[in-house]
Amino acid sequence: MSERDGVKVAKMLRDSILRLDLRPGVILDEAELGARLNVSRTPVREAIIQLIADGLVVREGRKAKVAPLDFDDVPKLYDALLISSRLVHRQAALKRTKRNLTAIAREMEAFEEFCRSGDGVARSEANASFHSAISASANNRYIQDFYEQALLGTIRLSRACFSDREVEGDDGGIADLSEHLKETMRQHRKIYEAIEAGDAAAADATAIEHYELTKKRVIAVLFSRSQDFIEMGDLSLDSWEVA
Repeated sequence: MSERDGVKVAKMLRDSILRLDLRPGVILDEAELGARLNVSRTPVREAIIQLIADGLVVREGRKAKVAPLDFDDVPKLYDALLISSRLVHRQAALKRTKRNLTAIAREMEAFEEFCRSGDGVARSEANASFHSAISASANNRYIQDFYEQALLGTIRLSRACFSDREVEGDDGGIADLSEHLKETMRQHRKIYEAIEAGDAAAADATAIEHYELTKKRVIAVLFSRSQDFIEMGDLSLDSWEVA
């Protein structure tokens, strides 16, 4: 590896965590990872430090492991997503450049292409890239960091909810998934149009609408599969109401 090995290792581990190739709770052995990636332990250590800052890895004594999915924190996670998303979308509408708009449009179209292809993992990653492009448009690293940490948390939760269904061809039902994706694409277009128009109020409104769509779908799956998740550990959904 070259060009900041630590950055590359962090990206590879991040992608593996979000894809659930590295499951919650898995120990990250620096020596083993270094040998597998053909790098020294230093860039692996740098990568782990970055992933801890991102909330994807935690330390327990001298060991580092993939952060567990704490279902008790799900309502708090989505509260953070709503607040940070509204901030990011408003700022993006006010601060975006032509280059930003080009990047957002490119990621939006890539997401739509993966919706047509039926590749669930690629679709999830394209969706994350679309929202990251919006985050970058806000031109405020403090807001961006807040938003992207919440976004990463919800992506992990979504992948945990839907990954096995995608493998089995059962993502809440073909018709249900199709309608959800159509609505997601429609909302993405609305978000882009509001940001392109520089309309902060409209961008804020679309952020709320999109949050509600995401939250509703995840809640439905969590409640429908509550026994599955209870077997994975403590699960508290008492503070959430099903719309």
